[in-house]
Amino acid sequence: MKKIKLKKRKFKFRIIVYGLIMFLGYELSFNIIMNLKLVNNNEDFIKALIIDSNYHLLYEKKSSDIFTKLFSKVLNVNKPVSILENTLHFTPNENLTYVNNPKLEEVEKLEVPQAVYIYNTHQSEAYSGDALEGYNIKPGVMMASYIMQEKLAKNGIKADVMEDNITDYLNLNNMNYSKSYEASRKFLTEALNKYKDYKLIIDIHRDSLPKDKSTVIINNKSCAKISFVVGLDHKNSNQNMETANKLNEKIKIKYQTLTRGIISKGGAGSNGIYNQDLNPNIVLIEIGGPENTIDEVLNTIELIAPIIGEYINET
Repeated sequence: MKKIKLKKRKFKFRIIVYGLIMFLGYELSFNIIMNLKLVNNNEDFIKALIIDSNYHLLYEKKSSDIFTKLFSKVLNVNKPVSILENTLHFTPNENLTYVNNPKLEEVEKLEVPQAVYIYNTHQSEAYSGDALEGYNIKPGVMMASYIMQEKLAKNGIKADVMEDNITDYLNLNNMNYSKSYEASRKFLTEALNKYKDYKLIIDIHRDSLPKDKSTVIINNKSCAKISFVVGLDHKNSNQNMETANKLNEKIKIKYQTLTRGIISKGGAGSNGIYNQDLNPNIVLIEIGGPENTIDEVLNTIELIAPIIGEYINET
């Protein structure tokens, strides 16, 4: 009888051990497969996200897996900087909640002073995101800012991106959307007081044009058209116009159909300033329209980032 009981105990013990081995094997295999899918930079991440929107869900779930935490160092996996997870989260009404400024390895390695400051007065301006709607993600101009930061870094230009949440500031101060330039002015002034030597300051917006007027094919890629907006009702307007002209002409030389040119605004019923009175190196750039996708915006930024780099190196 004792031998029978002992055999039963041994059998139960073996079942438990085998079960544990199978569980560990499954988790380890899953971890390896998941890490093999990881990309090495934001560009690949965005493209993968657009092609396969399930990737975002898998990436989010993976981050809380205990075995991922245990084996990640052993496997020495390259973890990509995710614009979506580390910088932007959208609530159902698409109001932005800003979390953190991602640390780009390319930027950190550069031993040069910050040359460019990038911000978005209208942070909630969004692009088409049909593939991402199931996850309540709406790619927008803030994502474009971080893409611009990374592309400039690859061209040897260090850029800062505004870390402040204009939407929250408006809500906390009972200010409506029309006061966005007043809010961005506060944060921009603080940035300029902290670091006065930016060679270029870019306020990235999204236009309201339909797809057929906001898109162009260049090098067999669909790109979002750009335009520059310059306010005329301030003392720096001539210098701001000169900055915009230089950039626009450089872009036209290489990609004539990419730019829609410079739009000047002033007089009654117009903003006419756009905070450009704070610095002669401020430009407002419209990239694409509401029907453009984030990969079309990415394609555009890939084209203009080297040109901006050339401009910075010449100034």
